[in-house]
Amino acid sequence: MPEDVFRWVITIGVFLAVIAFVVQAGLLFEMYRMAKVTQDQVLRMVTVVTPVIGTIGRFADENTPKFSQIVTHASEGAKSLQEQASLLRELVKDFTDRLRTKVARIDGAMDQTVQQLHHAGHAVKQTIRTPMRQAGGIMHGVCAALLVLSHNRRESADQRV
Repeated sequence: MPEDVFRWVITIGVFLAVIAFVVQAGLLFEMYRMAKVTQDQVLRMVTVVTPVIGTIGRFADENTPKFSQIVTHASEGAKSLQEQASLLRELVKDFTDRLRTKVARIDGAMDQTVQQLHHAGHAVKQTIRTPMRQAGGIMHGVCAALLVLSHNRRESADQRV
């Protein structure tokens, strides 16, 4: 390789290295500037949020015992409600069991009453029918006797003539 070409290659290499250094320096400067802008924005946000966080912290410190007390009372109330619901469930179950027993008794009594009424109606029919039959039998007997009597009178009247 001739010496002239070698010098040009070295010169171009140095020139490319200088350009790369300048580009890197520019990029580094831009990154620094962007980091500085971001830092300023974050600092502004921190200065705005810090009092809010402090207020929330004080609120939490002041009200944590109250919240704890509220939660304790709420859990005690929930336990009490569960106990009362359990007692109420037992009372309702006992009431329904008693009611079922009474309904079963009433149903049995109604069935028995219906049967007794049926038997009483049958007995009343028999009581009324028996004298009616007897009276009907007597009436038939009287009618038969009257027929026989009237028939005998006709025959005797026919024989007289």
